Parts: sequence; structure tokens; C-alpha cells
Amino acid sequence: MLIRKRVVSLLCAALMLMTMVYIACPTKTYAADYDQQLEEARKEQAELEKKIEAIQADKDKVLEQKALMDQRNDRLRKQVSLVQKQSDETTARIKELKAQEEEQYELFCKQIRQEEERGPVSYWSVIFKATSFADLLGRMDFINEVMEYDRNVMEQLRATREQLAMDQEALEEQKAELISTQQEMEEQIAAAEALIKEYESTEAGMQAMHEQAEEDEARILALIKKANSQNSGSSGGSSGNAGVGGYIWPTNSTRYVTSPYGYRICPFHGKEYHNGADIGAPYGSPVLAPKSGTVIQAGWNGGYGISVMIDHHDGIVTLFGHMCDWNVSEGQQVVQGQVIGWCGSTGNSDGPHIHYTMYKNGAAIDPLPYLPGYIAYDW
Repeated sequence: MLIRKRVVSLLCAALMLMTMVYIACPTKTYAADYDQQLEEARKEQAELEKKIEAIQADKDKVLEQKALMDQRNDRLRKQVSLVQKQSDETTARIKELKAQEEEQYELFCKQIRQEEERGPVSYWSVIFKATSFADLLGRMDFINEVMEYDRNVMEQLRATREQLAMDQEALEEQKAELISTQQEMEEQIAAAEALIKEYESTEAGMQAMHEQAEEDEARILALIKKANSQNSGSSGGSSGNAGVGGYIWPTNSTRYVTSPYGYRICPFHGKEYHNGADIGAPYGSPVLAPKSGTVIQAGWNGGYGISVMIDHHDGIVTLFGHMCDWNVSEGQQVVQGQVIGWCGSTGNSDGPHIHYTMYKNGAAIDPLPYLPGYIAYDW
């Protein structure tokens, strides 16, 4: 009988402890400590700032300065992305902590009510009802475990509230940092665009940009020639919404073409040749693969800034320039409509747009027939 009573007491205590362990279970750990990545991005930004400062007085190195500014702005963009992820995960953790706090507070209130009902005499009554020394030890163990359980309920509630307060404070700091970094990025992008706009209005600037364009074109044609020699001859698939040749628009954000293919009038230097069409998409809007194919270039590409080139295995290679970031890698197979990057203003660009060049059998062609329903804007 004594043994059975002791067992019953221990079982009761064990059940209470199991409840305590369940309630005290720590919150989910989010994968996100982005502090190290942020520190690396800030360090890279600082190094680029030094390089920019070292050449900004040299009028012959404006294009180099613009490239460095684009890279600096890319580090700022990464910081914005990382802080946004931090903020999102902190917000999710706060939501989870609030749910845990509510559960723990409910249990705490339940324990208070039980204490009030039980009163201080009840523990003594449990002890005095012991029928032997062994039974007394069992009852004392039970009482100690109940008291320990009560203390743990209060401690877990306190710890949860402390963590919640810390996370709420961190969230406010992250929101402030996000706004500040976003503003800095926008200001620096505007400064980079102003630099290239001023430079292209000069004779020396226009000549330098023309020479760079020739170098870029030679490098791109060599890349296309190499891709053609490796081309298996398979044709890329297309969707039911495709236009000429099965090609769709490389963006869903706009149908405005701000500058067409061919010769155009430059406000500073008269007639000049433009080897593609400029699509007036907003900054950060997705750039889409117009047809399936193989990526033959992705990343920084001279005056095009960040660009992506796709071989569509039908004699056509497309190039998308001046993006703020890319989403594919060289050799990757892409499908029609896949996001390959995001619209920006890197390279020799004075405002956000998608530069769209189509090469057919190694020569640039007019992409407008492949852009059904385009709207000519200001030309």
C-alpha cells in the first residue's frame, strides 16, 4: 500500500513536469543570423568607396568610376535585402513568442488559482497523512516537485517576456536601418546616373562610351560565335501567348519602348546607332526569359553593366542589359517566362530600363517585331 501511494505521487509529479517541459519548449530557431553577411557587405562597400574616392577627380576615368559606383550600389542593395530578411524573421519570431506568452500566462494564472484553492495548510495535510517514514519521503518529494514546477512556470513566463521585449526593440532598430539603407541606396543610384548623364554630354565622354561599346560588341559577338559552334540545333519551346518566333515580352511591368533599334538622335551629338530597344520598366521589376534556351553570359558585362545573354537555339541570342541583379548562371537552361534578373541602371545608363538586343546569326536585329503591342514613348 505504501509503495503504491508513493508510485501514485511520483506519477502525478511526472505528469505535471511533462506539462512544464511542453510549455517551456523554446521557440523555433530561425536560420537567420545575417550579421556576418551584413558586416561583409559593409566592408566591401567601404573598400569600393576608397577606390571611387581615389579616381573621382580623374576625368578620364568616369566610366571606371561609374562601374565602381554600380558595384558599391550592389552592396547597398544586398544590405537592404539582408536587413529586410532580418526584419521579416524577427516579426515571425515575435508572433510566435506572443503565442507562447499567452499560453504560459494562462498556465500561470491557473497555478495561482490552484494555490489559492489549496492554501498553505494543504501541504502540511499531505505530510501529516503519511503512514510511514517511506511514505513521508514520497510525499515530500511530491511537494518539492510541485513547488519546483510552479517556480519554473513563472521563470519561463519571465524569460519569454524578456525575449519578446528584446525582439521588439531589435525590430524597431531593423526597420530604422532598412529605411536608412534604402534611402542611401536610392541617393547613390541617382548620383551614379547623374554622373554618366553629364559625362555623355561631353565629346570626350561620348567618344569613350563609343569605344567601350565597340569593345563590348566584339566580345559579345565572339561569345555568340562560340555558342553557335556548340549549338545542337534544338529549338527552344514557347508558350501559347508568344508573338513572332514564339517570343514573349521580357517583362510584365510595361509595354513602353523608350528608345527603338537603329539610328536615333542624340541630344548632344546628333545621330547615333542603337543596337537594341530600351524598355521603360521600373527599377527592380523582373526581367523574363522571352523563350527557353541556354544562358551563355550572366553578370557584369562592360557598358551593359549587369547583363544576361540567352542562346535560344534557333539562330537567335538575346541580351538584357543594365539590370540591378541577375538570377541565373552561365550554362543554365531557362524556360520561357522565368525570372532571369531585375531591371536596373548599371553600366552606361542614366535611368532604369531594360536594354533588349536580339542577335540573329551573329548580327543585331530589330527586336520590335518580337514585342507585340509595344507603345512608342517619346520617339
